[in-house]
Amino acid sequence: MDPISAVGLAAAIVQFAELGVKVVKRVAEFSTVAEEAPKSFKQITTELPLIIDGLRRIQLGIEAGGVDEATKRAVAGVVQNCLRETEEVDRILQKVLPAAGASSWERRGKAVMSVGYDKKIQRAVDSIFQSVRTLTFHQWSTTSLATPNVEEKPPPYPQALHWLVPFERNLRFVGRSDFFDKIEKAFASADGSQPKAALYGLGGIGKSQIALEFCYRKRKEGDCSVFWVNAATVDRFEESFKRIAGECGLVTRNDTGSDAPNLLKSWLEVRHEGPWLMIIDNVDDKDVFFREKMKNGETPAGVIPRCHHGSLLFTTRSRDIAVDVRLGADQPEKLVLDLLDALEYIPLAITQAVAFMVKRQKNIQQYLDQYQRNDVTKTKLLTYEFVDHGRQSSTMESVAKTWMISFESIRDSNKRAVDLLCLINFFQHQDIPVLLLQNEEEDEFDFEDATALLKDFSLIDTNDDDAVFSTHRLVQLATRWWLEKETPGEADHWASVALASVATHFPRPVPYPETNYFEADYFQLCEVLLPHAELMLRYPFKSASKDVELARAKLLNSTGRYLHWNGNHEEARQRFERSMEINKAYLGEKHIETMTSMGLLGWTLVIPLRDARAIPLLERLVEIRTELLGENDPRTIDALSDLATGHTSTGDFSLSERMQRDALSRAKSVLGPSHPDTLNCMTHLASVLEDQGKMDEAIQVQRVGYEARKQLLGDRHQSVLIDEHNLALMLCADDSTLEEGLSLQRTNIERKTEIFGQDHPETLIAAYNLLYLLNRAGRPAEARQVGARALALAHNGPRKDMASSQEFLSKIQDALDNIE
Repeated sequence: MDPISAVGLAAAIVQFAELGVKVVKRVAEFSTVAEEAPKSFKQITTELPLIIDGLRRIQLGIEAGGVDEATKRAVAGVVQNCLRETEEVDRILQKVLPAAGASSWERRGKAVMSVGYDKKIQRAVDSIFQSVRTLTFHQWSTTSLATPNVEEKPPPYPQALHWLVPFERNLRFVGRSDFFDKIEKAFASADGSQPKAALYGLGGIGKSQIALEFCYRKRKEGDCSVFWVNAATVDRFEESFKRIAGECGLVTRNDTGSDAPNLLKSWLEVRHEGPWLMIIDNVDDKDVFFREKMKNGETPAGVIPRCHHGSLLFTTRSRDIAVDVRLGADQPEKLVLDLLDALEYIPLAITQAVAFMVKRQKNIQQYLDQYQRNDVTKTKLLTYEFVDHGRQSSTMESVAKTWMISFESIRDSNKRAVDLLCLINFFQHQDIPVLLLQNEEEDEFDFEDATALLKDFSLIDTNDDDAVFSTHRLVQLATRWWLEKETPGEADHWASVALASVATHFPRPVPYPETNYFEADYFQLCEVLLPHAELMLRYPFKSASKDVELARAKLLNSTGRYLHWNGNHEEARQRFERSMEINKAYLGEKHIETMTSMGLLGWTLVIPLRDARAIPLLERLVEIRTELLGENDPRTIDALSDLATGHTSTGDFSLSERMQRDALSRAKSVLGPSHPDTLNCMTHLASVLEDQGKMDEAIQVQRVGYEARKQLLGDRHQSVLIDEHNLALMLCADDSTLEEGLSLQRTNIERKTEIFGQDHPETLIAAYNLLYLLNRAGRPAEARQVGARALALAHNGPRKDMASSQEFLSKIQDALDNIE
């Protein structure tokens, strides 16, 4: 008998798993609304996922070469039976379960009907469970197949080496070779365990420089991939993992989901055959690393790859610190001990005290005298924030006392410096761009003097060109406590200044990113500012003023537009709606900012939702803008075009066409034929012409707009790709242009995968449409290939769980199921 094809069996497992997940999901959704679900439904939701998981583990064993021919033959029969019976269950469910948009009466009727089919479903379920004893099978698959026989495993494929270290080598590095000998000794662990080492010491002693030099030495050996992770905050840790995952081909540049950490962990543990080294830098805060959660619900510590072929090198601060050498050797030993006792050996507290003494040329006795005069008690915020660190409340009070002396000294000598410290306090404590901190009109030397003073006290740090600032979370907490103690309400004041700064500098929301400014900076700047923006949008103001609320509304618009471009349409819609409500409450309906929010909300309801709720909103917007700005103002024209598109959701295509032609005529007259807004109107007109079957004119208008925009922006611009997709669909409607349309659609999918990402709604829409067109053209094999590839790529994408992506993944799966 010929050996069983591993590819065929693996494909059957994949097919069963995908169908099984679909069945479980449908049954689970029904069970949540039905008063009493059938017994078989409960078995499906609780036990079928275990079988799916077990078969997936077998698939991994097959791919790893750990399943022999006899086992594959036995498993093949089980898989075929499971697939056959699950298909039967799916057919029954399609008959008896209500559709997503069914009325409550229909859902109740379907629920009653489903009980009548329970016996048929139960027979199919019993057949599945008879073939696979769920619990024993699951245990067997996780133990017997998790570690296949190494001797039977085929030779690994050649592994490409990755070098993902974001810093150049420090050519001035001077270090003792015994540092590297100790690291290598720590890595020489027992066989089978993971090599680990840690560099620990007070900030600034060169831990990261030692780690960096070690990376370059490993690179020279030529057989090891090297990765660098910034673990200073949860956001930076997740950003590092996402960057590495992107460079290794696991996700794309614009992915914003939360699966990159687990994707990278799995890939390094299982798929990366060769040795690798990961530097995990700045593990300074236990809460950040071991307790705080990322977007996927995991802690940073929880996604660290664990395998014997990967080495981990951590850098962290030490608690065992003495006095900085800058104090000199002539200080009385008893005073040194008194200082250490008073500061309870906390490195950050000692660092600030030393900086103060060196700056003011004070000795330890003078410092202790001043320290004791400024006794501070009951620092509730600091004790609360750090009680989980195992420190006593008096320890927190000691840190506050130490920093309070520095804060007051800075305030007395440089007001701009203390203002800057207060502002930094409300942003994310890492990677704060200077544009958020420096006023455009202020003297550059004054700003430099202020930052230099803060650096002298070790309260902030900057990169080499002073463009990016950072501080420590403890500094931020102590600053807030000090602000509230000095002047109640002062924290809210500086929080409002921080909110206004990020709202001012976050790139403005534009319907289409057409300008050179957008192309060069938009995504990069938004990515840098988003963590600070999200923090300020969540800040709990005790009493929010009008200015605060309006700044919040502005930031909701800006961040909402960025999120929309990344495929998070529902979150964007919610932000635009909140912004509109705020602006309307404070400024009135006819204010320019309120109209901006209305326009963005109406636009996101129209594109891509085609939601009829947009019509009254946009009708009112057109009316107000016509009254205040005039009918030929570009903003009025834009709203008119969006309103015209909105009317297609109600089927009033004739009215939509008239309005689009009116908008296009005005745009050409006011803005010219090649202006982006004019091209937008052309695209919308072509769409409504297509809706009415006026294909010749639709294709002509769409082609002119597409070529003009491509000439203006290049063939990989986001809005060009949307025009390209629309043109391809129109061309496929006629046999004479079918091949041109299919070719353009394939190109469009590849470009969208590159620019948007493999699981972005725009990419999935394009894949679904190509699948549908190929099947309609009588080419089912090609259609299956397109659909299967789209599902496989999206399965590991970070956006796969977003509602907009789920919608089209479901459509692709249903289309595949219906191909004959």
